[in-house]
Amino acid sequence: MIGSEKIQVEMQQYDKAKFNSKVDLNQIIYDLNSQIDLLSSKSDSLDYLVSIGSGILSGLLDILWVGDFNLERGRNIAGEEINDFVIRTAKLLGCKNDDLTSAVKFLEKTFPIPSDGNTPQFGGGLQHHLRDFAHHPTIAGLMFSLMTQFTHKAYGTDISGNFLTVDITEKSSLFIGEDIPSKIFKGTITWFFHLVSDVAGSSGSASTTGGTGIPGPLLALVKELSVLDIFKNINIGDHSLHEFLSKLFNGTLLAKRDETNSIIKNSELRFDLRGELGVGIEIGRQSLPVIANECIVRSFYFIRRLALEIKENEVRTFSELKEIDWEKVKPLNNPTMSRMLTVATGVFTTIDVSEAFVTQKYWVAINYPGVGRFAVAIGEDVSWCLKTRRIKKIKNMYETIQRATFDHSDNNLFDRIGADMNTENLGLTVEQIEILYNLEYYKTLNDIRMTKTPVGTEKVKQLKHIWLREWKNFISKGFSSFLQIENAEIQWLTVEELVQKIEENQPDNTWFRLVLLEAMLFEPYFPMEVEKDKSGNDKPSKKYKSLNNAINGYNKAHGDHFIDMLFSESYYPKGYIKRLRKSYNRVLLELNEVLKSVIKTLSITSVITIMTVATAGAFAPTIATILVGSSFSGLNGAALTSASLAYLGGGAVAAGGAGMAGGTFAIVGGGAILGAGMGAGVGGAVGAAGLRGKQQTILQSAKLLVSIREIFLNDEHDIAYSKSVYEQYAQKIIEIEKGLVELRAQSDEATGDKKKQLQRKIKKAEESIEAMKVAKNNLRKFMSSFEVGSNQE
Repeated sequence: MIGSEKIQVEMQQYDKAKFNSKVDLNQIIYDLNSQIDLLSSKSDSLDYLVSIGSGILSGLLDILWVGDFNLERGRNIAGEEINDFVIRTAKLLGCKNDDLTSAVKFLEKTFPIPSDGNTPQFGGGLQHHLRDFAHHPTIAGLMFSLMTQFTHKAYGTDISGNFLTVDITEKSSLFIGEDIPSKIFKGTITWFFHLVSDVAGSSGSASTTGGTGIPGPLLALVKELSVLDIFKNINIGDHSLHEFLSKLFNGTLLAKRDETNSIIKNSELRFDLRGELGVGIEIGRQSLPVIANECIVRSFYFIRRLALEIKENEVRTFSELKEIDWEKVKPLNNPTMSRMLTVATGVFTTIDVSEAFVTQKYWVAINYPGVGRFAVAIGEDVSWCLKTRRIKKIKNMYETIQRATFDHSDNNLFDRIGADMNTENLGLTVEQIEILYNLEYYKTLNDIRMTKTPVGTEKVKQLKHIWLREWKNFISKGFSSFLQIENAEIQWLTVEELVQKIEENQPDNTWFRLVLLEAMLFEPYFPMEVEKDKSGNDKPSKKYKSLNNAINGYNKAHGDHFIDMLFSESYYPKGYIKRLRKSYNRVLLELNEVLKSVIKTLSITSVITIMTVATAGAFAPTIATILVGSSFSGLNGAALTSASLAYLGGGAVAAGGAGMAGGTFAIVGGGAILGAGMGAGVGGAVGAAGLRGKQQTILQSAKLLVSIREIFLNDEHDIAYSKSVYEQYAQKIIEIEKGLVELRAQSDEATGDKKKQLQRKIKKAEESIEAMKVAKNNLRKFMSSFEVGSNQE
């Protein structure tokens, strides 16, 4: 890059209408890994320590300064504010005096409402503000006030909580407007200022006991809903709902009681509008340490990331601040920030709740805003994790495509592996590839015919037929792309034609037994498309989910028996497929036991979630060749290129392409693992190892071990070739280890995100190399035993 020249990179939406025919899988995995990286928390030990410290500090602030939740304290503060509001309102409207009693008396006289005359019908002075809906400071209260103006009736509940309609008294009818404008004015403006007078109590009690007051919006809403049949019969403890609301409003529910459970005089605590405002005041008071916790964590994140960006970009002047990536600095909307807040709020809430239970104050000592913030933090953190998990599922689909697909990325693989790897050993010609796919087709068709389930057999068969048609369609569409031969088409053969073509290709040779191994390991009914979830995100389709279980799914025993019985015993010994299956299961089990059960089952289907497609002929976006160090073929500008789906099937067959020697187009039997990343130096080997990961390395290595054990040793007695494969495998491990030395050196010098990326790359390569070493030792032991046995013979 010269001077300040920039490279512009942009993400573009994949256009299903534009695609080409190049087989391209690895960039999707790379892009998905990038998305996973963006959605994953980057918190390190220092972030966690600061988050924990912030939570502890805020928890101590809550205990030592905020204290317990005190409704009485909050209500008193709210009461003083309301009294001042009433006095100011009255003065503004013409009241001459500054005392509360005069202000309330002035407002009552100036703004009377009709339903005050029906106080006895609504239960008297202590309850009529709750039971008379026109005294509710809600939308419903306003509606009932207007209805009173037009109907000359008051609305509310009786003492039993039943909805009540009563006529306005003759005396109170003076407060009803004579025409529509006056009715609307009195039903709204007069109603509002009357509530202002009532909020502090009546003129006779406002300055002494604080008066009855009016219910707050929450209590009023619940009271209005309580008249509905669905709520009327609800009981809260020993009280019906309407009794509970009445006691809450008049203060007896929250009153202090003596040893005999009698209410202590003057200890009533009314939950009126002043009570609801008091709750808000106390919650605001409790929110202070919660806000402090938030500020500490976000400030630390901002300052630390800003310092890292300044250091990494070598910012020396204010003008150079534009070099900073502010998206990495902003303390919001990222998984690292969410994780730090989850830790900080979790520590805060743990301290708060622990103190509440230790002091036996329980509910009054709990910081409710803190609990709520912790719940929100958990939700945000889980949301990032779910997004990551969804993308990992998509990534697994593409990784399985790579494992179970003819991939053009290993073009000229034989030349890179060495002279010993000739076309007769681990390679397939075009006709042999057609044989493999036809064999997989008939094997699946046989499974469908053999399907028997306790219920719904025909529906299961029908779904399997749909899958087979889709699979066959993809095989046909991808054949030309796989071979890199324009207009090439696969031939779908009858069983008789299939047998004839096998005989024409000399089935006594090694290639046929490799095809049998691939066909044996092929397991159908994996997903072949993605679908949108409720949020519009891609996820593996569940269309064939019902076929992925022991009852409805693929039966390996039936599949193995079909292959065993389809051909003449002259092609291979009786029970040969059973022998391959037993050997594969044993090898996979050995690798699993040493590697702590990376793969939880011996079934290939259990690790297959395959492929993504769009509409007919338009395949999902895929990517360039296999990872070669930090360089990717096909990455130029847009992160995703329009490309056709790669070629599916064969239980991890690697394509070679038209440039391969001897007319061979594919590597089978696990041989692809020997060439991945070769020709690109040690960096390419490390990149390929990291791309595969431990799970795919085990599956590929297991297949290679079975090929050597059963086909090249037990069948062919080709010790020399088997040793060559072993040496190539060992050399591959050495190349990866050399690359790891270089990567570790780079990691030691790197900082920030670059360092983390290198560390993740190193970790994945280390996991793969661990699996390869176990497989290498397994192969060496078997070869040694076989050679000793052969010498004795």
